[in-house]
Amino acid sequence: MLKLENVSVKYKDKVVLDNLSLTANSGEIIGLVAPNGTGKTTLFNVISNFLKPNKGNVTFNENLQYKTERKEISIHKQLATFPDQGDLFEELTGVDHMKLYANMWKGTTKHVKEIYEQLQMEGYVKKKVKTYSLGMRQRLCFAMIVAADTPIMLMDEVMNGLDVANVSLISKRLMQMKQEGKLIFVASHLLSNLDLYADRVLYLKNGDIIHQQALNESTEEYLKIELTPEQYEQLRLTLPDNHHFIANHLCCIPTGNMDMDEQKEWIVRLSTYKGKELTIGPLGTAEYYEKYYHED
Repeated sequence: MLKLENVSVKYKDKVVLDNLSLTANSGEIIGLVAPNGTGKTTLFNVISNFLKPNKGNVTFNENLQYKTERKEISIHKQLATFPDQGDLFEELTGVDHMKLYANMWKGTTKHVKEIYEQLQMEGYVKKKVKTYSLGMRQRLCFAMIVAADTPIMLMDEVMNGLDVANVSLISKRLMQMKQEGKLIFVASHLLSNLDLYADRVLYLKNGDIIHQQALNESTEEYLKIELTPEQYEQLRLTLPDNHHFIANHLCCIPTGNMDMDEQKEWIVRLSTYKGKELTIGPLGTAEYYEKYYHED
């Protein structure tokens, strides 16, 4: 378990985190989305103790805090952060890197082969990193944190630069790690991908979590259609109060309180907008992102 209580970070006159509180549990994947410069990296740095907050506490497993050197060591045995490609050693092989992380955290390298085979890295993992492409390096960085096998993992842009096949491989491994009871934070700009494996997604703004989107619970469905502002204005007075007009282009009408006749009536009405695709479903991560960051 991880608990943040009233965490604040301030740089001169800029407040980056403002009394942020959060509880996260084992066996949970938590997505973290926000535009650059809104506190994602700062939050990860506070959790990993790379940065001391001006105020607030970070607690692990109900009683561990970064109060003494002994407790810091104990916490760092339980937590690993996603390595940066710039931290890779050009003259070492991928296997060398994975074994390094495995030995530092887990104390054994027996599981390393299974990891690189599942991630389909056999063709290059025993070659020196200086021969790797950007995508190969990114996959290696993920394999390294998997090899660490810690209870808590912080991953920043884990899918960056990967093709569809590799995104699928890593998503599959993330789901497996969740089943093993890991607590995993994933900060990502691949919003639709988060919908596939995250249990909830946090949206950061003005230094705090402004919305938590639970993806593993039943969510309300909406009729969704792209409209111009002028088309929306023609409909606005007849729309339910709890509808959304996201980022001045996407009209979302909740269906939860409608009977079948009302739904059919709205479908017929919206179908009169020629060339506009009408869909039905819950609001996804990409839609909430637009709602919170593209409407100002």
